[in-house]
Amino acid sequence: MRGYIHNRKFIHNFLTRLVAAEVLVVLFGKYAPEVGVKYGILWLLAMTPIILSFYRDEWQTLSKVYPPREADRIANNLLAARYMIGFIPITAAILGRWFDGNLILLGLAGFLFALLAAKLLTDAGYPFSKEEKERIFKVESI
Repeated sequence: MRGYIHNRKFIHNFLTRLVAAEVLVVLFGKYAPEVGVKYGILWLLAMTPIILSFYRDEWQTLSKVYPPREADRIANNLLAARYMIGFIPITAAILGRWFDGNLILLGLAGFLFALLAAKLLTDAGYPFSKEEKERIFKVESI
């Protein structure tokens, strides 16, 4: 049963991230490579305080529910998946410039980003099941 749920979570994460990754890669690789690096760096600079705040809050909550090593792994996977969003436009802009907006190569890059994000999120247990959410919310309310 655990394998089935794990596979469903992976497919859910992969399909949702595939759409976002492909849109970002094609947009910044084919149509606006001159903007991609600027947007990616600006996004990383602007979102870093928010991402790190989420990381701290999630780690504190997860460390009350899970053993410390497990809480670290989950929080680090979520942190890496959030930072990937800023690296997608940078990578797409560089690939778009070097390979003249080759859609096959850009599509492959988007596919790889979606695959990596889905793996990180699935290993973190995202999206959380109803039982996991209840367990985490019980700890937060105490």
